[in-house]
Amino acid sequence: MPILQNNNQKIFWLLFLFGTICFTGLYGSKIADRIVAVVGNEVILQSELLGAVNFLKLTKESLPPDSILYREVLDELIKNQLLLVAAQKESIVISRQEIEEELEKNLLLLRQNYRSTEEFDSVLKREGLTERTLKERYRSEIRKRLLGQKLLAKKGILNLSVSAREIYEFYETHKESLAKRPAIVSLAHLFYLIKPSLQNESLAQRRTSEIYDIILRGGDFEEVAKSFSEDRRTQKVGGYLGKFHVSELSSEMRKVIETLKTGEVSLPFRIQGGYEIVKCISKKRDSVELAHIFIGVKITKEDTIRAKKFLERLRNEIIKGRNFDSLVLLYSDDPFTKDSSGYLGEFTLENLQEPFRTVVKKLHTGEVSEPVLSEHGFHLIKVLKKEEERYFTLAELQNEIREYLISLKTQEKLDDYLLRIAQRTYIEKHFY
Repeated sequence: MPILQNNNQKIFWLLFLFGTICFTGLYGSKIADRIVAVVGNEVILQSELLGAVNFLKLTKESLPPDSILYREVLDELIKNQLLLVAAQKESIVISRQEIEEELEKNLLLLRQNYRSTEEFDSVLKREGLTERTLKERYRSEIRKRLLGQKLLAKKGILNLSVSAREIYEFYETHKESLAKRPAIVSLAHLFYLIKPSLQNESLAQRRTSEIYDIILRGGDFEEVAKSFSEDRRTQKVGGYLGKFHVSELSSEMRKVIETLKTGEVSLPFRIQGGYEIVKCISKKRDSVELAHIFIGVKITKEDTIRAKKFLERLRNEIIKGRNFDSLVLLYSDDPFTKDSSGYLGEFTLENLQEPFRTVVKKLHTGEVSEPVLSEHGFHLIKVLKKEEERYFTLAELQNEIREYLISLKTQEKLDDYLLRIAQRTYIEKHFY
């Protein structure tokens, strides 16, 4: 979470430290180059300027109009070139080994943006490149970057420090304008499904058994699904679900599919909302093609009222001293949190979904909510810990403040150094 924003930070750092000049290779071949600036005995080409501008447009959302942006970026490219001029005068040398190590490091970072080596190679191929030609193209730019970094280190512009006193004074001056730490809550819940009446459960069981009996007596699965399945999405296509990777299936479905061969039909089994009969149309090592027949178990208003009243009784027991964790273990229908006392995790209060946000806002640490209805069922929410919104402490911010103050000092020293170089170097700009 960014706490500090350095509005004075120069585009220079983006261009220089991250080597945006590399984009020249992608854009430069498509335009007629011309000189846009001369620095000492070196020139800056239009292709370099366009490459740097295009990089910024890809990586930053808020930029000035092009008429201003191009001039700002050109100024930063001139500063880059001034550093190279100074590096040559200081006789700074970069070895081939340093260049190759930096190339490999950059390629590794680049590869990490892709899911596989094949995808990375595909992107290179689309740009008409291989890893070898990529290295050849950018080897010179890596050398320039390393020269600049060595020069800055030699002149004491890098690795600056700030004192504890400076950090403290900055915090005391600016703490009320810094971002606040949002309200944080740790929550647990007891989740209770709205369960159908025994009568409706029995009716659905009996209906599913009758349908399964029709299939056992030779009924065509597709026709039976069209006639009896209550899944409107698949009923008209004979219960056809589609092809799935095994990992996409629910744990209940995976257990059923493991026992089926191609063409076989499962026994009826209970899922949330009703009963299901599945046909394995085809099966490979990691994928299956399925059809199903679904029979729902009707949930009535009375079922909802009954579930709510049951949780109200549990809450009253908790208020009287009954242990919340033990009730979770006995009654919670959430298999993922039941064995961990219903623990849901730590959340930013404002990021909680409704209706939970409104409910939790009114609770204090240790309190348990009234039953809360979600699309899945009822919840008793327990607030394990609640910390209100507050200002960040100095201890929490000191590292970010240190980095911020160092960046300001570095930029100040860099600007002063570049000004001294510029005063004794020939510079000519041909405005874009």
